[in-house]
Amino acid sequence: MAARRISYLISRSLAPTAAPVRSLLCGGGTWGFQGGIRKHGTAAALEEPIHPGVSVDYTQLLINGNFVDAASGKTFPTLDPRTGEVIAHVSEADAEDVNRAVSAARKAFDEGPWPKMTAYERSKVLLRFADLLEKHNHELATLETWDNGKPYEQAANIEVPMIVRFFRYYAGWADKIHGLTMAADGPHHVQTLHEPIGVAGQIIPWNFPLMMFAWKIAPALACGNVVVIKTAEQTPLSALYAARLLHEAGLPEGVLNVISGFGPTAGAALASHMDVDKLAFTGSTDTGKIILELAARSNLKSVTLELGGKSPFIVCEDSDIDQAVELAHFALFFNQGQCCCAGSRTFVHESIYDEFIEKAKARAINRTVGDPFKKGIEQGPQIDKDQFEKILRYIRYGVDGGATLETGGDRHGSKGYYIQPTVFSNVKDDMVIAQDEIFGPVQSILKFKDLKDVIHRANNTRYGLAAGVFTKNIDTANTLTRALRAGTVWVNCFDVLDASIPFGGYKMSGIGREKGVYSLMNYLQVKAVVTPLKNPAWL
Repeated sequence: MAARRISYLISRSLAPTAAPVRSLLCGGGTWGFQGGIRKHGTAAALEEPIHPGVSVDYTQLLINGNFVDAASGKTFPTLDPRTGEVIAHVSEADAEDVNRAVSAARKAFDEGPWPKMTAYERSKVLLRFADLLEKHNHELATLETWDNGKPYEQAANIEVPMIVRFFRYYAGWADKIHGLTMAADGPHHVQTLHEPIGVAGQIIPWNFPLMMFAWKIAPALACGNVVVIKTAEQTPLSALYAARLLHEAGLPEGVLNVISGFGPTAGAALASHMDVDKLAFTGSTDTGKIILELAARSNLKSVTLELGGKSPFIVCEDSDIDQAVELAHFALFFNQGQCCCAGSRTFVHESIYDEFIEKAKARAINRTVGDPFKKGIEQGPQIDKDQFEKILRYIRYGVDGGATLETGGDRHGSKGYYIQPTVFSNVKDDMVIAQDEIFGPVQSILKFKDLKDVIHRANNTRYGLAAGVFTKNIDTANTLTRALRAGTVWVNCFDVLDASIPFGGYKMSGIGREKGVYSLMNYLQVKAVVTPLKNPAWL
């Protein structure tokens, strides 16, 4: 496979989720929108960008507990998506740095204290880390917004509190991982042991840098594994800061190693490394295929993939239209539309279609777009120039393909990577905008006739990550939740993501599940132990 293609795909990971702060539930680690109606805002004028007010202190690689330069001495710029200007220059890892990181991780696993610690001691480290995340909420949220472009209110009020909850959840699991005993056909004692798998290589995307950092490392560490994690080159800053806090919490050297870099020089090296025992990746489906191939061609390491989506959001004829419009708007537009599980195919029953279109258009027009550090902003810039231009190309495909552009369709302002909230009506199933993952603020609204029609069309996609259903009828809800081929189906809500709720996809949306008890099995080996009984009690 050409190095250029590997470079593009592995380094441009896409992926999951967040939302306008007024549309979220933040209690107990759960977040998501449940169909409430918010007062419409107004489009915010773009002004000179607000200075974040924090310093960037960590830009090197983290290997064996120390921040170090890349072996080559190379760096790359990470950019402010509000302006396209450089925030900082970050050490650029290549294959030699991956080797150093994996070597440190292997030594920490084979010789170091982490897998040999009691589970309770590991739990205490994760709990101290959660406390430090909570204490440094502002710094983490600021770096996340500055590097990614998402609203600060979303990062500070929703995402950082959620990852705090996430680490506390897995800290609680650390000392509750155990095997079974079972009866055998003969005088034998049989038990299973659940043991850490070893060195976990992890590759995370740019759309939720801190969230994906947590989703990956928390279950791996709780099980007693060691980690080498590659951040997306667009958003390396918040993970480096968080990793420093984890060592402050008492994590031993070499247990967590953080590398920043690009596809062929870091991502591919990690995926194909012979001393990595497990690989977990979140990103685009095309990149996931390459990751799986590299893993198979090396040491056949086990792989977990959370990939792309083109999720249906189904609005039934009995729906409260105002609530449905708001929920469908949230399902597509939050986090600038840069979500793998976004409700990007909005199916609306023909009897309410025209009214829904008018109200969806009005809601998009009133969406507040602007500097994400400004209070009340719902939508910041897209991640970078490439993504910005890709979304605008898809908008042109929609127009050229015959869909009706109701609103938006162009850049917002003249500086940075802001795009107008865009709504298409009269979208057909075979149009490019109804087939491809756009990963931006572009809502495609399709008309359906009955349940049989919408079930067939909703499932007629290569993806199967998530789906949304909006109805007052329990029988309709039950029919759709069982018929839709998706890893998650939200009924009268969307993006409700709790630490305990598994997340992952059917079909080409991935392999395996993250979050909850299901993700623990990604990082454990099962060993059967059989011992003869010379004096069994029943003889």
